[in-house]
Amino acid sequence: MKEGTHLTLKDGREILLQDDTDILLLICSKHEIIYSHPFTCPSGGYGGGTLLLSPSEQYLIFSFFSGESEEGFSLFQIEDSRLVPLFESGYFYGEGASYLFADDEGFLFQSLLGGFGPWYIEDAGQDEEGVPYFQYGEINILDVKSKLLSRHEFHVYPSETWEEEINGPSDISKITGGDTLHIAMPWGEETLTLPLPKTIIFKPE
Repeated sequence: MKEGTHLTLKDGREILLQDDTDILLLICSKHEIIYSHPFTCPSGGYGGGTLLLSPSEQYLIFSFFSGESEEGFSLFQIEDSRLVPLFESGYFYGEGASYLFADDEGFLFQSLLGGFGPWYIEDAGQDEEGVPYFQYGEINILDVKSKLLSRHEFHVYPSETWEEEINGPSDISKITGGDTLHIAMPWGEETLTLPLPKTIIFKPE
């Protein structure tokens, strides 16, 4: 997906994020503003944002953060020369949000899997059996048509060879076969099959 604060559509129109004072999403043609959408950020403040364009250029994501480890997004449909609001998430706890559409753009995936290390065993939570685990972000899935959002937490169970300083990229890298998510985790790639359970458990070697 195209990403930034200044995106150019295939027909030459431009979509801009202007957030020096008020937060505005603009559509411009030949450097003239033809549409302006004012945006009110959720309570929690505004630390910055970016725009992402779906491959078909039918949808626009405005991804924003509070500056306090909170991320949110709004989804718009690009209709003629205006932005039609479809969904606004509010803020979720997390950092380093990334986004991916299903091949038919019927679902939007948001991953909040940024590193929060180092991961010290003494700081881990415990499950019902007293086994330590780390809650490591989540994947949120928006059904674009129904506008329903499902949230799926990651629980990581450390192994005997666990490295406390483990760190690295964490996001959804791609979808294959229409139902297989490829997740880049600090210890390597993991694959998940849709639909996802509410809690996703990893036990890296």
